[in-house]
Amino acid sequence: MTETTEELMTIDELSTATGLSVRTTRYYASLGLIPAPIRRGRVAYYGPEHRARLDLVTALQEHGFTLQAIERYLGRLPDDITREDLAMQRAMITSWATEPTEDIQARIGRELIALGLPRDALAAAYAATSRHMADLAAELNVILRDQVVDPFRRTHHSAEEAEHLEEVLPRLRQLTTEAIVVSFQDAVNRTISNNLS
Repeated sequence: MTETTEELMTIDELSTATGLSVRTTRYYASLGLIPAPIRRGRVAYYGPEHRARLDLVTALQEHGFTLQAIERYLGRLPDDITREDLAMQRAMITSWATEPTEDIQARIGRELIALGLPRDALAAAYAATSRHMADLAAELNVILRDQVVDPFRRTHHSAEEAEHLEEVLPRLRQLTTEAIVVSFQDAVNRTISNNLS
């Protein structure tokens, strides 16, 4: 790590920057989720890489990872991973939903039942949707990894370029969701037309 003095933070400053308590930050450090601090005399300092790792840890927890799973995930990362790459990792795993999926599904289910639709039909529709969405998500993930993320990782990029990619990914999620909805609507319209002809 080659942080300048201006980039270094005490554990209090790091905790404030990440929104974690000092106690939690120390606990994560004791688990090895962040590297050892930089020592200057008796004072321990943390740099942008420490913050990037803590931000990734928080994102993984929000995504449902246990601390043990986070340790394994971080253990698979290259030793020389940059803070820009850590930020990209975080952006890639950040949940697409703005509220918990279970809450959304429960709300939709309640509304469909209130409309008087049979529960068996709802269960069958949910199973069909889940099956096809899992396949679609896996295929889209491969495309994103192979055509966007991996080529980006293989080339030299500035901090600004990495930051731009991190900012672009949430919009890419929105556009992907819109494209899926439009494609589904188009498929439904074609099915209706075919059934009428």
